[in-house]
Amino acid sequence: MKKELSITANLNEPDLLRAAVERLAARHVDMGYAETLVPNQWKAIETSCIQAYVLGNFDMQKNGSKPEDVVSVPFGGCFLFTCIKGKYNLFNLEWSSSLS
Repeated sequence: MKKELSITANLNEPDLLRAAVERLAARHVDMGYAETLVPNQWKAIETSCIQAYVLGNFDMQKNGSKPEDVVSVPFGGCFLFTCIKGKYNLFNLEWSSSLS
């Protein structure tokens, strides 16, 4: 019998992290790279990145088990958040990566 496992990540300070990423995305400095001429079928983009240390815990529970059977494991790690900007667009968060 195969039992599935539910894993939830809870961040300690999600509002602080969101504020840092929003500041990155709302950055008004445009170096002009998005207007650079590139070969056909390519698009020039401008990137903006921020590295942030994230603390929280993973809550793991077998599906169908009791709420008191949740195992909570703390984590801390460095993440890289990257925003990109197209020719006439605002910066948008495109991806994040764990550096741990």
